[in-house]
Amino acid sequence: MDRRVDSRDAPRLSRRGALAAIVATGLLGTGCFLSKPPELTPDQAIAKASDALKSVKSAHFKVESTNGMMAIGTGLVARTIEGDVVQPDRLQGKAVSTFGRVTVEISFIFVSGQGFITNPITKKWEALPGAGRATNLLDPNQGASLLLTKVSKLKKLANESVSGVDCYHLAGDVDASLVAGLVGGTASIPTLSGDLWIGSSDFLLRQIHLVGPVSTNEPPEIERVLSLSNFNESVTINSPL
Repeated sequence: MDRRVDSRDAPRLSRRGALAAIVATGLLGTGCFLSKPPELTPDQAIAKASDALKSVKSAHFKVESTNGMMAIGTGLVARTIEGDVVQPDRLQGKAVSTFGRVTVEISFIFVSGQGFITNPITKKWEALPGAGRATNLLDPNQGASLLLTKVSKLKKLANESVSGVDCYHLAGDVDASLVAGLVGGTASIPTLSGDLWIGSSDFLLRQIHLVGPVSTNEPPEIERVLSLSNFNESVTINSPL
C-alpha cells in the first residue's frame, strides 16, 4: 500500500522537530544533563583546595564537638564555637561554654595579635593575655592553605554532598593546629585522623571531621566537625577595647 505523508502534516512535523531541537540545545547549553566532576587523585584535589583557599578573604566557621567538650584558650570548655575569620589575622566568634555548672555564652575577638574575651560573669570585654594571631585559616602563607598541603596518608572516598554542595571526600591525617588556632589554643599533638570535604566545582574546603583531642585537657574520644561557609562576604572585625 502506498503510504504518503499528507502535505498538511509537514509543517506540523517540522515544527515538532524544531521544538525538540531547541529543547535539546537549551538543556545542553544550561548544563541540565548532569556531568560527574573530573576524576582527580587525592593529591590533585588537596592541591586545588589549597590554591582555592589562598584567594578567600573571609569565611564563616562553626566547630561542634561530640563525645566531650572542646578546650578553649581561656581554661574553659565549649561544645559549639561559631564565628567569622578575615584574612590574614582577624577572627571573631562566640562559644557556648560552662562556668561551674552554669552554661554561658562567651564572645571572643582576635585582631592583629591581640585577643579579647567577654567575662562570663560581667559580660564585659577583657584583654586576653598571651593571645596569638588568628592565622590558622585564611593566612595565605601560614594558614589552612598551607596546612592542607601537609595532610598525610591521603586517600579518596566516595563523593558526597555537604549542605547541598557536591564534594570530593578525602581522608587522612590533618595538622591539629588547623583547629587549635580557632579557639586560641595550641595543639599538643601534631596530627589528628580526619575526613575532608572539598567542593567539586570551586574546590573550597567545606567541612573537616577530626577524631581525637587537640589539647591534653580534652577527652581522648572527642570528635569535632569544622564547617566553612559564606566565603568572601563583607565582614568587619575591630578591637572591642
